[in-house]
Amino acid sequence: MKMEPQITIIEIGPREGVQSHPKFIETENKVALISKLFDAGFRKIEVTSFVHPKTIPQMKDAVEVLRGINKKSENICQVLVPNETGCRNAVACNADEIVVWIFLTDQLSYMTQNRSRAETLKEIGAIIEIAKTNTIKVSAYIGGAFGYPGMDSHLYRDVKGLVAKLIQLGCYEVCLNDEFCIANPNLIKKHLRIYLNEMESSTLAVHFHDNRGLGLVNVLAAYQEGIRTFKSVIGGVGVHRDLQKIYRNGVVNKKQSTNIPTEYLVYFFEERGISTGIDVNKLIECRLFAEKLLEMRFNSYFFKNDLSKEQLKYINKLI
Repeated sequence: MKMEPQITIIEIGPREGVQSHPKFIETENKVALISKLFDAGFRKIEVTSFVHPKTIPQMKDAVEVLRGINKKSENICQVLVPNETGCRNAVACNADEIVVWIFLTDQLSYMTQNRSRAETLKEIGAIIEIAKTNTIKVSAYIGGAFGYPGMDSHLYRDVKGLVAKLIQLGCYEVCLNDEFCIANPNLIKKHLRIYLNEMESSTLAVHFHDNRGLGLVNVLAAYQEGIRTFKSVIGGVGVHRDLQKIYRNGVVNKKQSTNIPTEYLVYFFEERGISTGIDVNKLIECRLFAEKLLEMRFNSYFFKNDLSKEQLKYINKLI
């Protein structure tokens, strides 16, 4: 089978999949998971978040995690930072890349971060200046990029403007997030065709959730429109910390937090002849290790169907 151009999958499980876990996970175990993921073939991993320990206790060891990772020269550790203080701490620990976050509307910004979108952009600008001084690249997320319940369906105008602003400020890539599970293939194609008329596809990434069962078809729609970078979480666990406030207020259902499991994504692309650069057997090992780490059983069609004899033997040795 002729392989199509390789895509990039950025694993964000060590940050998003771990940060809301109620039991503190020891630093060495977080580092071990990250090491296993790099060994499986991931080039970029979002390894931690430099937030205040009172905000996310699970991330209180961000410094130790980042300094404990033994990686190859081609491996890139991304860290999420919410403000200048977090950025300076990440720089001091020699983070390879910095990731910032902004929600699409003032409504979401106030509900989650108690500040306006304009204030968040100002903070992002300051973070980028610090990173630039230290020759560190910065990428961004746009939360709610495909909408949320009750939002104006013409949000693509706001998204396009916000992406352009983030790139102007100095972000090399912007990830469009669908944590509210509003996206569908038609919506994605419509929006991406508008955006890509005025910007390079290499400046955009996507991160889809799967509670409505459209995760992989949304991925396919984005791929068909030219997107080549996708973010996902091993086992599909986790939720962005800011959304917990919205969930507590009953604005959306907690079940809307389901990520597309990385193993689904890798299998999906590889079966279509699209190289991911990820070793499936080693990815299985990462998944099983993550299950033990979080003391939970991940739901996965990946393990319910016809794995090869070699993969089944490999799993049996690990369990």
